[in-house]
Amino acid sequence: MTPADLNDPRSWINVYNEQRNDRGGFEMSENVLMTSAQLKKLIPVTDMTLWRWMERGIFPRPKKINRRNYWKLVEVQAWMDGQGRA
Repeated sequence: MTPADLNDPRSWINVYNEQRNDRGGFEMSENVLMTSAQLKKLIPVTDMTLWRWMERGIFPRPKKINRRNYWKLVEVQAWMDGQGRA
């Protein structure tokens, strides 16, 4: 993935989906992180909605790095996959 692709959330999903293994699982690195701005492009909700979801255990909590929030792409994708089944 090129640096320009990082601005397009659809490219993250494409990379994620291309990494499926033969058993239907995923082999994506656990280290792909998204900023808050990138997350909002993928899931267009307010900060307050995200906070409420995290407090209720509905949405994955971010990792704090230098007082900034970063979400693991695999966790967000797993959450999105689960929303389709609800």
